[in-house]
Parts: sequence; C-alpha cells; structure tokens
Amino acid sequence: MRLVSKSPVVAADNRHVTCRPSPAPLSDFTDKRREATRPLAFRGENFDRDFDNNTLFYDAVQVSKSKIALFAPPFFNLARDIATTTFISGAGTCKARTRQLDRHAQLWLDIYENAGPIQALGELGSFTFSVSPNESEIFRDCRVIFTMSKDNPIEWILDWVRFNRDIHGADAVLIYDNGSSAYDSATLSAALRSVAGIRCSVVMEWPFKYGPQGANSWDHWDSDFCQLGAWEHARWRFLQHARSAMNSDIDELVLSKTGKSVFEAAEQSWTGLVRYRGRWIIGIDDGLRDEMRAPHRHADFSIFMPPKYELSRLMMRRDANACLPKWTVVPGRCPTHAQWHVHSIFSWWASYFCTRDFSFRHFREIGSNWKYQRTSRVPFDPSIHKPDRALMEAFKRVDWDN
Repeated sequence: MRLVSKSPVVAADNRHVTCRPSPAPLSDFTDKRREATRPLAFRGENFDRDFDNNTLFYDAVQVSKSKIALFAPPFFNLARDIATTTFISGAGTCKARTRQLDRHAQLWLDIYENAGPIQALGELGSFTFSVSPNESEIFRDCRVIFTMSKDNPIEWILDWVRFNRDIHGADAVLIYDNGSSAYDSATLSAALRSVAGIRCSVVMEWPFKYGPQGANSWDHWDSDFCQLGAWEHARWRFLQHARSAMNSDIDELVLSKTGKSVFEAAEQSWTGLVRYRGRWIIGIDDGLRDEMRAPHRHADFSIFMPPKYELSRLMMRRDANACLPKWTVVPGRCPTHAQWHVHSIFSWWASYFCTRDFSFRHFREIGSNWKYQRTSRVPFDPSIHKPDRALMEAFKRVDWDN
C-alpha cells in the first residue's frame, strides 16, 4: 500500500513518493517457521539472529491486469504447505504457480485487478492479504538507477544520484531502504526531490532481515534472501516500462571508455543488456584524517587499489582485488524467466559476457563496514598506487551542488 507521509514531502504531481510493501509474517497465523538449510557447522554465532524465518512473503503485487505475483524468500520446509494452499478473491478461487529461483521464490496467481483483499486457506492456516498496485507507470520511459541502502548518509546518496545524472543521463531513482534508523523514508524522498533533473523517485521501505552472508567468496550463499527478493520486486512492481535501469550500489560509480552513457549502450545493444567489471578505489593515509569531520564524499578518493593476482579454484590466474560485475538492462527486453541477480541476470545467456567499454569504481570508504572492515588506510606507495585519471575527469563534469 502507498505510505501517506505526515510531512509535505510528496510532490504535488505525485512523482516523488514513498511506498511500503504488504508482507505476510508467519507469526500472524501459524507457529511454523522457515527452517535454514545450511549445515550447523557453517552457521556463525549470529546466524539465527540474522536469518529470516518469519517472512512468508514480502509483498503481493498486481504485475499485470490479470496476474498477481507474491515475492518471497525460498519456502524450504514450507513448500508442501504452500503447494496445497488455495487463494480466494472476488474473482473466484485459484491455485498459485510457484517459481523457485536462487534464494528467492514467487507465487503467481491469475486474478484480475480490483479483486480486493485475497484470502489464503491451507495447512499453514488462514490469512488475508492486500495487493500492492503496479506502479510501473511512474518510471515509464525513464533511465532509472536503483539500489538498496541502509543508513547511508544522504550526502552520499545525492552525490551518487548527481554523478549518474550528469555522466549517464539518469533521470529517475528507485531506492529500497532496508530499515534505516538515521532518517525516515519521507526525509530521504524530500532530499531526492531536491536534485535538479530527476523526474521521479520512489523510496520503497523494505524492512526485512538482510540475511547471513556466505562462509567465504564461494561457499554457503544460501540465506541472504532480502536483496534478491527486492530486485525481482523492483522489476515487476516498478520497472517494467523503464527505458533502462542500472543496478548500482551507493558506493559504485560507472565510467565509460567511449563517452557513451551506459543507459544508451544498453538501449542500443541487440540484447538490451550491458554488464561490466569493477575496480576498488581506496583511501590513502596522509596523516591528516579527522574522524570527527563530516562524511567523506566520493570525490575525495581517486586511487586504485593495486591488483592482487592469485590462482582461482579452477587454477586460473585472477585478480583477487577485482570487483564482481554489475549491469544495466532494458527491462522490457529481459526474458521473463530470467532472475535479476546482484552481479548478473540468471538464466539469460547475454549475462555471461562483460563489455570493456564500461567499468565501475567501488569506493572502499563510502560505506558503513556493515559487511566487513574495509576502511583501513595504507601509506601512499607510488610504485603500486596510481591515480584514476578517468575518474578524476568524470568528477569535473558533475554539478555536485544541484
């Protein structure tokens, strides 16, 4: 349902809004809970605290005039109960078709618009839920940057928006706020509205557990459901009619080797997708750092992290300091069976390739260290630390004040 703010931050033309989902917590109607599949030996001390055992689904969305989709964490031990559940609306009774994706599940129902609340009956119990509207018209024909954020300083968020506006022509913003406590969604929405050249924005409240990370770079990535659920939700509730959409974190800025916008490249690509690799940008210890001053900004950093070559599991030489790829897509040209993932689009052959025309810079110090400590600085060493000239030139083209 639409979140109605008590403060006058929603634009008169309804182009800058805040929204919230209509979730179904298991605790509202059953004693059953989602059970983790990770072996006990590989669960950290905070695993149970971070694991989402209670959210049956995040949101129910009218994805088209005749279909509703429920976006959920994987059902695991609840799968049989879900399979036997009947859904009842004003249009009648139906069963759901289940899609099992990586760390994500969906239920699709053939129910027409304006059917009203839906009742679910089955072995899990009986519960009723509302359906969120399809809001893809907000972003129709827009070039959208979308991200998930929690308590990132608003200055960082606005710098990220301004860079993508001036360098790539972004004109719309979609932010999934994962339970920020430093400010509310209305405050963030008002800040986005103040950025010149941004046609529309949505702050989507997404107050769900992010989930435990993997044991290392490769093993036991099985319990972090939150962002994968958000990306599929973004695709179907908001971005179906977007001209193009860039998946990017607040601490990532995309550079072009040719001068072409990454949105333009995706739109002109015969697949509708461009995917590109990244490099870290680090801070250097100059002996002058003041922890008490205002947050550092993207433009304060321009030094590459040096490569670190080692052998992969497949005995191939790789740069361990390189960043996993990100992507920009034309949503309407993405196959419906594909899954929007963090670093690729699963089950789509076009996502196996990366272009050299674009790369992104990942700012080590634009972050809260929520995942691991990454802001430890080192003294400048001219033999390994090189300034990123392309990044510095791009910074000059950004109007950081408007």
